[in-house]
Amino acid sequence: MSLRLGRYLSEVLVQALLRSCLVAILVVTLVEAPVYGSPSAALGVVLQAQNASVGSGVAAIGATIFNGDTLATDSRGWLRVRLGANQFSLLQHSSAVMRQAPGIPIAVLERGTMAFSSSAAEPFELQASAAHIRPRTGQPVIAQVTIAGPNTLLITSNRGELEVSIGNEVHVVPAMTSYRVEIEPEGQGSGGAAPHKTARSKFVLLLLAMVAAGTGVAVWRATTSPSGP
Repeated sequence: MSLRLGRYLSEVLVQALLRSCLVAILVVTLVEAPVYGSPSAALGVVLQAQNASVGSGVAAIGATIFNGDTLATDSRGWLRVRLGANQFSLLQHSSAVMRQAPGIPIAVLERGTMAFSSSAAEPFELQASAAHIRPRTGQPVIAQVTIAGPNTLLITSNRGELEVSIGNEVHVVPAMTSYRVEIEPEGQGSGGAAPHKTARSKFVLLLLAMVAAGTGVAVWRATTSPSGP
């Protein structure tokens, strides 16, 4: 009887050890397994396109825009995209990368010019150089941003106010104005001096012109029309 009991206990112990090993293997497998993100959600759709591309393909009307897509136009191209209640247009020889932050689509302008129309209902952000450009809360906006140099932007608000920020610095571009934005790269000393460890990126806005009343709608129509310049 004692021999059978000992054999039974041994079998139970072996089975328990095997189960423990299997559980350990499964835990290690789950911990070390690569995490695959869910497919990118659609951000928008192409409304109009000419001599333009989305990713590695030719931009076509109705094409879906996803997070991470690169949009580009050649010297004769233009591209108009809808993002929910917002729209933007890439003008000639321009490119941008689409990003998605929690609750807000982001267009990262890499070169050229982008004109955009943003509703008061849905947020939108345009990034250019080190600047983050957003409509002020609750305001519909029609605006245009051009990369004029590595550290220079031209920003025009035809309708509504814009917030332009770099780090903790925030400036407001009033409606119906056009500004030149000069950005000082982080760590750059004045007069080409050696960088200061305590320096941070900063920028100044230089008023270029006042925009005539009614120009906002005209500019937006021109940048979103095939017959526009």
